Amino acid sequence: MRDFRAAGTGALADLRSDQVAHRFFVTTSGVNVLVARMTVPGGPWPGHFGLEAAVFDAAPAEMPAAFPALAQCAPLRFGRLRGASRGLAAGSGAVLFPEQLAVRVRPARQSFGVVFLGKLAGLFTTGVLPVLDADLRGALRGDPGLVLEIRRLAFLAHEWGHLTGCAAEQGVAARGCRLIAVIAELHADLAALAMLDACPEPRAELIATVLVADRVVREAWLRRPYRQVDAIAARQLLVLLSGCGALEVTDDHRLRIDLSRAAGPAAGELARVREIEAACVLAGSEPAAAYLRERGWALLDTACHRELEDPLSRFLGYMSTRTAAV
Repeated sequence: MRDFRAAGTGALADLRSDQVAHRFFVTTSGVNVLVARMTVPGGPWPGHFGLEAAVFDAAPAEMPAAFPALAQCAPLRFGRLRGASRGLAAGSGAVLFPEQLAVRVRPARQSFGVVFLGKLAGLFTTGVLPVLDADLRGALRGDPGLVLEIRRLAFLAHEWGHLTGCAAEQGVAARGCRLIAVIAELHADLAALAMLDACPEPRAELIATVLVADRVVREAWLRRPYRQVDAIAARQLLVLLSGCGALEVTDDHRLRIDLSRAAGPAAGELARVREIEAACVLAGSEPAAAYLRERGWALLDTACHRELEDPLSRFLGYMSTRTAAV
């Protein structure tokens, strides 16, 4: 209500969610209600800040004991939606973070983070699982509970990767710069894959495969991919993994993922991304821009364009339209 009062009698378009972004607290002991002017990843109006609302329960998102211990942690919670406005309900976004809110001054640190795990698993089930080869579908057994659990662990592995980055990358201001945020997402994925490759968790290989599958099958083909951080990072990951033979189309037109072929290339790319991330702390977004240009991206007003015309990408792009229509 402080945000509404600060807007006064001005147009709704002038409303900013500064108080919400700085002071919203997620409780795990009751119902949470969030009302804010925000943009929803993959929502029906990409890039549009609209007045959105969510009512949800939350539980702590704790790292598994099998993952290496971290020196830092994030205020992350898993949420279960009870109700939501159209953007949150209809969009492909499954997270709430302060950098999604319309503000005049960005918070220096992430004050909250909510992941709607049920929605994340649902997007995987409808948009990713039908595209995967029989071995991977068999490993998940079509079991909604197992899919939910593996998708949870895959998200936590990605978040673990974020938290191993330099401290400056954790700042909301850094994530608010699209090019730096792309580097941060690549770092998180590559660090997660390296960690899972050495992880004693019996399902580590399956977790890593699900993490990659969601990226290259679903997020690489989000609407307006040239402006969405997740889509840009996912496409770069797709290029890296397809180039080393870790991704291929089977004879029955499904995607096979073999991450054993990616260990070396992924480790090399992780080292390079870490260098770029460190350089961005001192020089802003230019090192990130140079990195993306080196890898074939055309940059215009922070939008990133890269045509994916190889057979694998054309196959995945086509399959994304089929699953979206189901």
